[in-house]
Amino acid sequence: MKNNLYPLSMFKSDLDKCMKCGFCRELCPASSFYSWEANSPRGKIQLLKALMEGELSSISNYLIERLYFCMECAYCFYKCPAGVKTYEVFEAAKAMLAAQGRVKHEKIIENILKFQNPFGKPQNDRGKWLPSEIELSDKPEILYWVGCVNSYRLKEAAIAMAQILNASKENFTILGNEEGECGSILIRMGYWSEAKKIAEENKAKIENIGVKTLVTSCPSCLKAFINDYPKLFGINLKLEILHSSQLLENLINAGKLKPSRLNLKVAYHDPCYLGRHLGIYNSPRKVINAIPGIELKEPSKSKGLSFCCGAGGAGSFKYIHEDLAIEQAAKRINQFKEAEAIATACPFCVINLREGAEKLGKSIPIYELSALLKEALKLR
Repeated sequence: MKNNLYPLSMFKSDLDKCMKCGFCRELCPASSFYSWEANSPRGKIQLLKALMEGELSSISNYLIERLYFCMECAYCFYKCPAGVKTYEVFEAAKAMLAAQGRVKHEKIIENILKFQNPFGKPQNDRGKWLPSEIELSDKPEILYWVGCVNSYRLKEAAIAMAQILNASKENFTILGNEEGECGSILIRMGYWSEAKKIAEENKAKIENIGVKTLVTSCPSCLKAFINDYPKLFGINLKLEILHSSQLLENLINAGKLKPSRLNLKVAYHDPCYLGRHLGIYNSPRKVINAIPGIELKEPSKSKGLSFCCGAGGAGSFKYIHEDLAIEQAAKRINQFKEAEAIATACPFCVINLREGAEKLGKSIPIYELSALLKEALKLR
């Protein structure tokens, strides 16, 4: 068995670091649903360590189920005093399982490989969100990477970002129907060889445009580009890569965007991937605070302690456990006590939080960040 543990074997030192303190259990969403030890990050680490050391002679279906019962929120890593890279360990374990043919997620993998999106929507529909009045540059400096969710399911966010880029006189373009899946979902679910091929194709597409900057509104895409591609596949994109909140902050600071007054109490939800995974906490708040009249209300759990919305791992948890993902979102909605609206900077979070609010029968508006700014800029 030991010879078949790659790439989990790369993380032996992390498995050895675990002190069994249990801090990781405190806010683990998976543990909140089923509190048995094997469902906690600590329990999973101990099971994988036993596998690595030969105490487990085989990989059971139970262990497989536990590894995929994870939202990849990285709260366990954030709380770990020993610095165990828990979510990276779990991703490597899933890659090991996928390489051995032990897991089957045929539909979502087929959708991504055949249609270049997890929803199974036609590739030729990807660019249909773009309004005819949007001006794309023949000599762009910015490539707006829209992402699957904004292209197919949250078109309002894609439209808002494109309108804002036009309003700020930025020379930008999109890949349209040539844009594909970033590979993030494949990575989270363990299909690394398939993700590497997509990463290679994306590098060629992106660098062929010749832009200085790539901007995306999706933290999952962002993480794939700046963390996963180089770390897992040795693929480095040779350009500046920003989250949309960072670019919007820069445009506001440069005086290119001047929001009008919005009298609104807004709570900001920190997406797990943008926050704990990538450390981007301030830019979205600065954009919100730049809108006159808005009163920013921090929920009880925010920034590094933010409560996962439930979509999890580029939506990978929700694809397997949809009902629980929405239940988790409902828990998060109940934490926004004083807000009249919620803003977040991740399309997965927007959709899941809306479904959580619907489950509770609440009608609170939930904005993607660029859509909120668009409203303040009075763009139509």
